Amino acid sequence: MANTVDRDWNIFCENGSLSNFGAYGILILNRPICISPENMCQLWSNACWRITVDGGTNRWFDFVKEHSLSLPLPNYITGDFDSIRPEIMDYCKKQDGINVMKTPDQDYTDFDKGLNVLITTSPKKLDNFVVVCENSGRLDQIFSNLNTLYRATLDGFLFSKDSISWMLHPGEHKIHIPPPLCNQNELCGILPLSKPAKVSSKGLKWNLDNHTIEFGGIISSSNTYDGSPEVHITTDTTIIWTMSYKQ
Repeated sequence: MANTVDRDWNIFCENGSLSNFGAYGILILNRPICISPENMCQLWSNACWRITVDGGTNRWFDFVKEHSLSLPLPNYITGDFDSIRPEIMDYCKKQDGINVMKTPDQDYTDFDKGLNVLITTSPKKLDNFVVVCENSGRLDQIFSNLNTLYRATLDGFLFSKDSISWMLHPGEHKIHIPPPLCNQNELCGILPLSKPAKVSSKGLKWNLDNHTIEFGGIISSSNTYDGSPEVHITTDTTIIWTMSYKQ
């Protein structure tokens, strides 16, 4: 199998709470922040570098104020700044710890540009990145976000209120499933992206056995776990793994 990448994904604690992602950066996009304040505090505080993207800056400051949180300021705010509120922009410009970087190139999305800023400005080499963004609203934006994840040079996790999604590159993958997710029959899915993929799995209620998944054919959606503490997936091309979780 060409370009095989073997990965052991262990992003949850045994109680189902989020675990350590290593050295990661975090991006806040311009979508409602619906994850719990506890998860937001954990993800934001443990990040090595923090970026809010255009109107996502409004969302972040509003979320912090609404929940009376005490969190570090963003290291950078970026985007073409067509949706950030003027008073938020003025405040950020006055803060010594916040860098303001305008990225007006319309050939790329704010997510693309924000991710580039995250990677190129972080003083520490990042293992991966976390994106806080609800998978709701316009379908073209959802596909655009997945496209950015697919093209990224780092592994990225897309966090929403109900799910976590990331790319599985060609090879064998082991995903640790904590007991709360197994016991509550949380849902999961294996989805194709750029081209058909031959996929095998273990640990799911409905496993794949060298099946080809593709749009216009079979995909694995609304699947769940068979009670095993691990899911094993082998794929010959990059696919999307998505899993729901209780906050």
